Amino acid sequence: MQGKRISNVVRLTICAAALWFVLRGVTVNDRVLLRDGVTELSGSVTEYVDHVVVRTADGQERLVEAGEIALDEHGKPRVEYGLRTAWRNSRTLYLVLAAMIYFPITFLQGIRLRWLLAAQTIRLGYWECVKLSFAGNFLNFATPLGSNAGDVFKAVVVTSHTDQKTEAATTIALDRAIGLGTLLLCVGAITTLYPAEGRLAELRPYVLTFAGISVAAVLVYLSPLLRPIIRALVPKVWLARSEGSMVIAQLLRVDRAARHLARRKAVVTGAVLVTVLLQTMAMTSYFLVAKALQLDAHLHNMLEYYAYFYTGT
Repeated sequence: MQGKRISNVVRLTICAAALWFVLRGVTVNDRVLLRDGVTELSGSVTEYVDHVVVRTADGQERLVEAGEIALDEHGKPRVEYGLRTAWRNSRTLYLVLAAMIYFPITFLQGIRLRWLLAAQTIRLGYWECVKLSFAGNFLNFATPLGSNAGDVFKAVVVTSHTDQKTEAATTIALDRAIGLGTLLLCVGAITTLYPAEGRLAELRPYVLTFAGISVAAVLVYLSPLLRPIIRALVPKVWLARSEGSMVIAQLLRVDRAARHLARRKAVVTGAVLVTVLLQTMAMTSYFLVAKALQLDAHLHNMLEYYAYFYTGT
């Protein structure tokens, strides 16, 4: 009991520290940096053609000429708007719609993870899979630990629930691979269907080349005809040295787990379809936020938002 309390305190402390790191770069008020590089005015900013007016927290107003404001690397005035102004100028209905569409995504990720684990006969409850998905997303996207931190965390937790530790860790990697593979195929489809004169056409050769190489590699790996040929190309001396190796034994278990999942076509198909659904929901939410913030977002450039979302992810 005491150990569980300590564990909960540690987890809450880590969450609080991570949230502090994320929020410390977010400002509530608007900011204007002057050309001296030191003076920063904070408050509510109203922009005009040749000057801005800054209203500070004590109600004082200061008029700042355009020539007094520092410029960024693109030559634009260093006027940064905080959360208060962004919220005030946003279209609330679009923000609410975006939140409603985005909310179920992690629950769909939990379904996908549970299916993939069950395919390896690893039984983990749905709610546990949802909690792991929430934690993984937070570590991947909201902390400086890297985009694989969440997968490492999920692998550590899942392996603690089963004796099939290699298979569990492999499943987490395959879960990520299915997500990334679906992203790649979708952005490939979007850039292919997009007009040749459009901005997305520049992405087309890179995306299609990478997608082609990836698909070819998967087909070669899974081909029952090519595997004996590849094995025959490995020098017998290497095979002899590898006998009894723990590393080789683990790699063989990873290989078996991957091929076992590939044979479960219904599970893989379901996981891909769920991935397409949740990614479409995420992109739609992303697009609605752009509309809420009154960016250049409309039906004619929706595919651009989708493709940039896919590519960025």
